[in-house]
Amino acid sequence: PPASAQVYELTAWGYESEPIFQTLGRWAARSPLHDPTLPFSAVSLFLSFRTMFDAARAGDLAATVGFVIGAHRYRVVIGGGRLTAERGDIDAADIVFTGSAPAIAAVVYGGQSIGQMQTAGALEVAGDLALAARFVTLFPLPPKIG
Repeated sequence: PPASAQVYELTAWGYESEPIFQTLGRWAARSPLHDPTLPFSAVSLFLSFRTMFDAARAGDLAATVGFVIGAHRYRVVIGGGRLTAERGDIDAADIVFTGSAPAIAAVVYGGQSIGQMQTAGALEVAGDLALAARFVTLFPLPPKIG
């Protein structure tokens, strides 16, 4: 309520399958045909963050990163070598990215700089810009095969 729509949520058993899909995602990203610049949804972006997060690169980083994508707010929390991503409040975020999921992905996966995307008007970043620059390096794509 108040909407008359059916909402689905995974069970605990369903959530256990996430590592399988993460392995498939990392495998697919190695394809020579994988194109990280193709558009995808906000939910896909955050699933990719959970899949591609490199805890070794994050080291002892502790940060909360907010995202505004359309009317939705998302929060990524990094700490203790772990990353969580969910919809939610971003008031306490250290940095906030505002833009479309493809614009954010262009910076994280597509080799575009934050400055280039800001100049183009595709992305806004508020808060600690040094942290923003570090955050986008935490999701390396695996090397392509063949």
